[in-house]
Amino acid sequence: MNLTQVLNVTLPEPPAARLRDRFPRVYPNMIAKDHYEREGHMVHVILPDGPSHFFRFSAQQFELIKLFNGRRSYKEIAGLFTQTQRIHLTEDFVRQFADNMEKKEFWYRSPQEESITLYNKLAGDRHKTLQKKKGKSVGADLAIIELAYFDPDKYLGWAYSKLKFMYSTWFTLFAIFMALVMCVLLGSRWDEVWADSVKFYNFTEKGLLDLVEFFFIFALLGAVHETAHGMTCKHFGGESHKMGAFLMYLMPGVFCDVTQIYVYGGRWARICTLFAGVWSEIIIVTWVTIFWWLTPVGSWWHDVAYKFILSGGIFVVIINLNPLARMDGYYIFCELTRHFDLKGQSTALLSGMVRKYIFRMPATVPVLPWRRKLFFLAYGAIAGLYSYMLLLFFVRIGYRILHNYTPEWAFVPAGVLAFMIFRSRIRKLMAFLKSLYLDKREWALAHWRPVAAGAAALIILGSIPVFRESSDERFVLQPAARAVVRASEPGFVTEVRMAEGQAVRAGETLATMRDLDLESEAARAEAAYRDATARSIQAGLRYASFGPAEQERMRRLEARDILRERRERMQVRSPIAGHITAPRPGDLQNAYLKAGDIITEVADTSFLRAEIYVPEAELQKLQEIHQAVLRLDSFWKPLTAEVESISLMSQPPEEGLMPKAKFRGMHAPVYYVLRVKVNNAQGELRSGMTGDTRIYGRRRSALGLLLRPPLEAVARRLW
Repeated sequence: MNLTQVLNVTLPEPPAARLRDRFPRVYPNMIAKDHYEREGHMVHVILPDGPSHFFRFSAQQFELIKLFNGRRSYKEIAGLFTQTQRIHLTEDFVRQFADNMEKKEFWYRSPQEESITLYNKLAGDRHKTLQKKKGKSVGADLAIIELAYFDPDKYLGWAYSKLKFMYSTWFTLFAIFMALVMCVLLGSRWDEVWADSVKFYNFTEKGLLDLVEFFFIFALLGAVHETAHGMTCKHFGGESHKMGAFLMYLMPGVFCDVTQIYVYGGRWARICTLFAGVWSEIIIVTWVTIFWWLTPVGSWWHDVAYKFILSGGIFVVIINLNPLARMDGYYIFCELTRHFDLKGQSTALLSGMVRKYIFRMPATVPVLPWRRKLFFLAYGAIAGLYSYMLLLFFVRIGYRILHNYTPEWAFVPAGVLAFMIFRSRIRKLMAFLKSLYLDKREWALAHWRPVAAGAAALIILGSIPVFRESSDERFVLQPAARAVVRASEPGFVTEVRMAEGQAVRAGETLATMRDLDLESEAARAEAAYRDATARSIQAGLRYASFGPAEQERMRRLEARDILRERRERMQVRSPIAGHITAPRPGDLQNAYLKAGDIITEVADTSFLRAEIYVPEAELQKLQEIHQAVLRLDSFWKPLTAEVESISLMSQPPEEGLMPKAKFRGMHAPVYYVLRVKVNNAQGELRSGMTGDTRIYGRRRSALGLLLRPPLEAVARRLW
């Protein structure tokens, strides 16, 4: 424990400094602009030396705010507003309005008052720290953690002076044309680019150097992205005085405050400022795509350019322009729909209706037109579901990374991470349950039988097996049938009738061989057979020595048939229908082959067999396999497979299919092979392709899915 910690523990709480009694006062350098929006005449206000966010008032509210000069009392302000605006206000209403604005740090403070406010804030932070040490608070808020920031006004001014031409009409049209060229180049290899984009954002397969490289490129493009926001804000007359780095659920990012655009800019200026970040990355990726297309394959510059394409391409556009999360796409969607706080209004309406009409609790439901109400309800439900899925995605990434090292205990740190991420939401849920209990306590005591029946019904519903267990594993594709064609007789290859990838039928001739010794021996056997046949006929006509002559004929016939069969085998035929998989079969022309030498391989690829390597810990989920869905690394479309069998003995996975253990104390699990069959009638699949598969087992109840992992992990260790 250092000196600071000792003082924090031993010293008594300092008395809170008090501000002198005064009336509120507006900022003398307050910036206000009129805007006409869906709600009517609105005034956007920003405080250059105040909070980083802007304020939005109606015309009447702004007229009331202008009356606060630090000398007028609440009673005087109420009377003056009533006299000038012809709207009656009470002294209590004005005081409550001023208190609400004080909580938002709207009123002006002198330097002395700022010092006292800062002192009280530090004292409050110290009190929170002591509470955490006493166990009253656990964890931290991982939503937004600011790391460092600076005033970028000079930097943005310099960048804007150099890149001002990017806001011209001719450059915009040229950039759109180049973006179309990029779409053509990447669209020609869409399956490959999409699969690589998914793999590039898969953190479970990245090492330390890969993560450093990923976040370096991500931070570089993020800096360009936010610089574009700031430059566009300056282009429309605003300024930015805060830019820096932050963590969003432990993921690094860059931010730039462009609040002033909401004051200085109109609707389309705000949309352009919000879209500028994504547009800047599209411009960069456009030129990087051209560079990648021109550089030789396998060069260092070619690979780096491709990583920039993956980092700033498809996923960035999808994530940033998604209107369901509070990112660029959400604010653009708000401007297009003319709803300032769409997520807040939708959430308030949805929660209010749920509390009032489902739980029968007191709640205020905003009065809205029915079309807008339906829109808010749909958006609120979809956005809420998406937000929780996004948070669960972060938890799943952590679980999958830890699962590679300790499958039995991965749920423990993943659970801690989930608690830290959902901490604020858990608190809100507990507060709601508390208010629900207090509101319904008397009713529940009076109607305890229906309540008990409802609780029992919930337990029964939670015990019904509805959800299927699943396991995600790696696989490799193999042909359903494969035949190795070998030379049955020695000889020279005189004709090759096959090519790599050629489709062949069963019994089709692939090559012709010739052996002069065999042909001579076969010719002599044919002549000997004819002589023996003639002697047998003569003996039969003379009725003398027919038995020995007939036996000689039969012996010669057998010898001839054997040699004929050997000569027939010189015509190499395909034993099965399929495709030639051996490389460069034409090289066998005029080559001498010994008996047993490999000529080619034929694989039946109309159906492919996927060999899925399932670890021993996951076998209990697959006692009853219902379905297997394959997702290839090189294809975005999932494939449904037919389950064939599972191996009785463990087998090591294919080389390179599974990541190797990095430490001697980490041991790879034992794998069993599950074989499934995939239809390949279109011929799109190839042998050797790899990917991930999701195997669905038997159905489980919600209670079983929640309770089984921790119970089994603890029981396994106790045993």
